[in-house]
Amino acid sequence: MSLERNAKKSIIKKQKKAISIDNDTILKEKPDEKKEDLVMRGFSSINQLSEIEKDVLNLAEEVFKQKKYDSKFSLKTQFDIERYPIIEQLFSKCISKFHYRKGYSKEEIFLAIRTLEKEGWIVSEGRRTKLEILNDDNYKRVIEFIGKNPGIHALDHKVEKELGITRNPFLKRAIRLLKYKIIRTHKIGKLLHFFLISTPSQYDELKALFLNPLIPKIIMEISKDQKISGIQLGDILNETVHKIHYYLKKIKMLEIIKRKKNQSGRRLYWINKNLLLNYNKVFKEPNFSYL
Repeated sequence: MSLERNAKKSIIKKQKKAISIDNDTILKEKPDEKKEDLVMRGFSSINQLSEIEKDVLNLAEEVFKQKKYDSKFSLKTQFDIERYPIIEQLFSKCISKFHYRKGYSKEEIFLAIRTLEKEGWIVSEGRRTKLEILNDDNYKRVIEFIGKNPGIHALDHKVEKELGITRNPFLKRAIRLLKYKIIRTHKIGKLLHFFLISTPSQYDELKALFLNPLIPKIIMEISKDQKISGIQLGDILNETVHKIHYYLKKIKMLEIIKRKKNQSGRRLYWINKNLLLNYNKVFKEPNFSYL
């Protein structure tokens, strides 16, 4: 434990030096378009890694492609290194390349490998690093699609319409992005909804509900007339009363609306404006600024 603490202190010192060096380098060097592109999208950038983590990651790209090594691994302690040939190979290569040249200790190298695994830069049973995945055009399209359509599920017609792929290829790529901690899921009802890892989770259920275009229309009509009935909503929106009542129940469950009595005892709809306006701070659509 003491070795690990000392290693962490040493890494922190090197990180501070690396930050100042990197800042100067960024100003002088011509920016790498792909890496800059990732930063603009709000993902964990390669530039946020320490110097030793970057060095280890570069070697991991080479080692993980060697199919003679099983790509399955799980790191908790240094004793695990010998259990997994692919990690043992990465560890030994790092020592031979960086121990004398850059002064990295074995403990520092182990901690760097473990951090890269923890943050999804390298994953068990994955032959590529997160950086390679983020720079792959096929995966970038899926990432951009999920960013544009937070809460999307695999059965949505937009998957095939906008990505040009069917449900199964989409799910296959999404599962890979999950492993690398680029996206996350939230199961709502029977469906898995996909979000970027950076998207706050407190409004997941609202976003999934609003994927149905009928819901924002119901809320808008209620905002126009708090006394409106289910029958009137059905007539205006050209939907059955049964369907309207089904979705009104869902909206109530998420506390978007409530039924209250006014002073004369008449039941009115009350819209939770604060909830919807706070929702719009995270998601722009649907827009509830009219409330």
